[in-house]
Amino acid sequence: MTSDKALEAEGPQSESELCIMRHGAAVARGEAGYSDDAKRPLTEPGKKKMHEIAAGLKQAGFEADWIVSSPLVRAVETAKIAASAMGPLAHLEISETLSPGASPESLLAFLARHKNRRRILVVGHEPDLSHLAARLIGAGRHANLAFKKGACCLISFREFPPRSPGQLVWWLTPRILRRLA
Repeated sequence: MTSDKALEAEGPQSESELCIMRHGAAVARGEAGYSDDAKRPLTEPGKKKMHEIAAGLKQAGFEADWIVSSPLVRAVETAKIAASAMGPLAHLEISETLSPGASPESLLAFLARHKNRRRILVVGHEPDLSHLAARLIGAGRHANLAFKKGACCLISFREFPPRSPGQLVWWLTPRILRRLA
């Protein structure tokens, strides 16, 4: 057990927050003109809902200083909508570590190279985001933490990259986020 004096001697701990968001509603797989899954964009209703969700996210008190997105079109469009709601300080970056099938460890290694970022929003895909969230809160890979399109959770960490499970601060459905807007 660590005493308060020992913690003071180590210096102040800067908490990090990771917000995990699933992309918005996209054009259906196989719809005419969209045979390449990576190029499926958000639908017009999907874009409208994502604007409301992004406003709700900001209303909930989360403002990212860094947004990292999967390279797939629907995720990039979602990330850009979130970035516009977050304001000019939210730097947007695309990373293959959020591509479908990428491991949580590759994403965490990528994020760890940017230790100065404390409030991060990642935008990606299912089931990868569920596995990431479960791993980060110590719930195990088989936890049922499915993200609906546009859903978000916020996990806080005492240190990043995390050496121990983070704390789930909130898990918000798209409907709740839209109502917050």
